[in-house]
Amino acid sequence: MTENYYIAPNEQRLLEVVEGLDVVLVEDVMQALKEMHPQSVRNALSSLARKGRLFRVKNGVYLRCDPPGSPVIGDPAKLALTVFKGYVAFSSALHHWKLIEYEPFTLFVATRGKSGTRVIGEYTFRAVSIGDKARGFVYDGGVYVSSLEKTIFDCIYKPVHAGGYPLVARAIGEARPDWREVARWFDLLGSQSLRQRGGYVLKKTGNAPRWLLEDMASKATEYVWLDPMGKRKGNRSGQFRVIDNVGGWDGNR
Repeated sequence: MTENYYIAPNEQRLLEVVEGLDVVLVEDVMQALKEMHPQSVRNALSSLARKGRLFRVKNGVYLRCDPPGSPVIGDPAKLALTVFKGYVAFSSALHHWKLIEYEPFTLFVATRGKSGTRVIGEYTFRAVSIGDKARGFVYDGGVYVSSLEKTIFDCIYKPVHAGGYPLVARAIGEARPDWREVARWFDLLGSQSLRQRGGYVLKKTGNAPRWLLEDMASKATEYVWLDPMGKRKGNRSGQFRVIDNVGGWDGNR
């Protein structure tokens, strides 16, 4: 139960200024309340956070709370990029490109730096470090997100953050990417084993062109596990030299 705190006049004025904002930035509030001393603005923000009327995301960044104590998250993807520096990726990117219908309550951000997790309200924000593979993003819909083609690569590279290979294959099956660009990402960033796994998964999508599948299989020599950390039992694909230890392609494991 949230206590009823007295709201000072300066604090009430500040609440009126931030009404309707998805993310409250200190510099924006200072710009709107030029009649207030900058330190007074900071003090009011901190006081409102203690009273549950604002939620402090990080230094200089707040969310409105309605009711008190419950942060309002109007655009989870934008907030994810406020929490972590990177781009919207994996299942969150699949949702952005309308390849999965449900709205995930875990938002993924691909980063070059550290991984991390932050829970705000009903959402979990996860930063996943992929080093120098953290590239290939575009600005779309007000957020930085992996391009459709790079989303395909990222989800095959890190399927655990995209619902697993069967879901990834079904999602890609709804896409209409530039397949030459998909091939370019695998050529640029994919190991030989990843190319074999990628070819196997892309064949399951039903819409990948034959030339791409043949290219992905062309250098396969030794068998690799579809899930390197999975059970050591599965069906073999001679074309891609992949042992499928995942299953679930028809909805069953």
